[in-house]
Amino acid sequence: MGFSALVASALCTFLLPLLLFLAAVKLWDLYCVSSRDPSCPLPLPPGTMGLPFFGETLQLVLQRRKFLQMKRRKYGFIYKTHLFGRPTVRVMGAENVRHILLGEHRLVSVQWPASVRTILGSGCLSNLHNGQHKHRKKHYVPVIQEEVSACLARWLRAAGPCLLVYPEVKRLMFRIAMRILLGFQPRQASPDGEQQLVEAFEEMIRNLFSLPIDVPFSGLYRGLRARNIIHAKIEENIRAKMARKEPEGGYKDALQLLMEHTQGNGEQLNMQELKESATELLFGGHETTASAATSLIAFLGLHHEVLQKVRKELQVKGLLCSSNQEKQLDMEVLEQLKYTGCVIKETLRLSPPVPGGFRIALKTLELNGYQIPKGWNVIYSICDTHDVADLFTNKEEFNPDRFMSPSPEDSSRFSFIPFGGGLRSCVGKEFAKVLLKIFTVELARSCDWQLLNGPPTMKTGPIVYPVDNLPTKFIGFSGQI
Repeated sequence: MGFSALVASALCTFLLPLLLFLAAVKLWDLYCVSSRDPSCPLPLPPGTMGLPFFGETLQLVLQRRKFLQMKRRKYGFIYKTHLFGRPTVRVMGAENVRHILLGEHRLVSVQWPASVRTILGSGCLSNLHNGQHKHRKKHYVPVIQEEVSACLARWLRAAGPCLLVYPEVKRLMFRIAMRILLGFQPRQASPDGEQQLVEAFEEMIRNLFSLPIDVPFSGLYRGLRARNIIHAKIEENIRAKMARKEPEGGYKDALQLLMEHTQGNGEQLNMQELKESATELLFGGHETTASAATSLIAFLGLHHEVLQKVRKELQVKGLLCSSNQEKQLDMEVLEQLKYTGCVIKETLRLSPPVPGGFRIALKTLELNGYQIPKGWNVIYSICDTHDVADLFTNKEEFNPDRFMSPSPEDSSRFSFIPFGGGLRSCVGKEFAKVLLKIFTVELARSCDWQLLNGPPTMKTGPIVYPVDNLPTKFIGFSGQI
C-alpha cells in the first residue's frame, strides 16, 4: 500500500469517528433546545448542553467549583446546561434568585434530580415547619452542649500530633442529629454500630447526585444500598417510638413531631414515608452542620483576632472565667451573643455548605431577557450569589463585623441565602443556628488550635468540605485573652 493510501486510511480511521461524534453532539444540542417555547419571543440563555445523555454531569462531578466558576466567567449570571439527565438553567445574583424564590408554586416548584428523589424518596419535609423547631430550641440546648463538650474533651485528651477535623466533626454532628432529630439515645448504638451508620450515610451522600442509572457498581446503586442500611435502623427506632407512650429524654424529637402531625391530620402512618423523611432530616441536620462547623474551625484558626473578639464577648457574659467553664447555656444567653452570631454568618457567607437549590419551571418564565422553558430544571446558586453580591465589600475578606450593622432587609434578603429562601428555605435552619452557636461557644472557651496545613482547599461533593480533612493540633485554652 502506498504512502498516500496509508494516509487516507488513517484519516478514515480517525476522522470518521470524530465527525460522527461531532454530529451526535450537534444533534444532542438540537434535541435539548427543541423544548424551547416558540410562543415566547425571548431566546434561551447562553451555554452548552455537553455530551449526549450525560450532558455536563461528569464535568460537574469531577471539577465541581472549578467547572462552575468557568461557566460563570464565560456565560454570566444565567446560562443553560444539561445536568443529572435534565436540561437545566443555572441562576445566580440577588435579583435573579429573588425572581425564582418568590415564584414558588406559581412559576417554579422544588424538584431535586432523579437520583436524589430515588435515594431520599420523592416526598419532601413540607409537613415539618421551622416554627416547630423555633418553639423547641430550648430543649435542644442541653443535649447539644453535652455532646459538644464531651467531643472537645476527647480531642484535648487525645493530644496527638494532629487530628483530622472534618471526619471528627461529622461524627459529632451525626450523634447530635440522631439524638435531637430522630430521638436516638446514646445507649442505642455501640461505637462500631454508630460508625457503620456514619459510613453508610457518607456513602449515600457521595452518590446522591449521580446519573439516574441503577446498575451494579453505579453511583445510584451504591447510594441505594447505603440508604437501605440507614432505613433498617430508622425503622427499628420508629417501631420503638410507636410502642412507647411518652418520649424519652423529656422532649419530643423532630421525628416524633412529624409522626404526631401526620396522625393529627387523620392520616395513616406510612413506614416508608417516615423512613424517607427521617433520612432527609439527617441529611439536612448532619452533613450541612458538619461542613459549617469545620469551616468555623478553619476561619477562626486563620484569624486569631476574630477568635479573641468572640472570647471577649463570652467574657462580658460571664461565660469565659474558669469557674464558669461548665456553665449551662440557655437560649436567652445564646441570643445575646451578637458577635458570635456574626462570625457564623460570615462563615456561611464565604463557605455555604450547600452550593445551591433545585427547582423546576411550572410554566415558561422570563428572566433577565431570557426564557426558561416549562419543565426545565432551575438551579439557583448560593455560593455564586454570595460571591457577586453588591451588598458586600472586600468580599474575599473574613470580616464578621460586616454583619454587626444591619443592612436594609430588602437589599440583604437575597444577597445572603445560606439556607436558601422563599417559601421553601431549609427546614433545619433553626436547629443549625442553635447548634453552630453552641459549638462556637464551647470551642472558643475550651480550645486553642493550629491548622497544620494552613488555609484549606475546599471541595464540593455535594457538601463543601476541606480536601485534606483539615489536620489540626488542639490544646486546652488557658483562659487568658
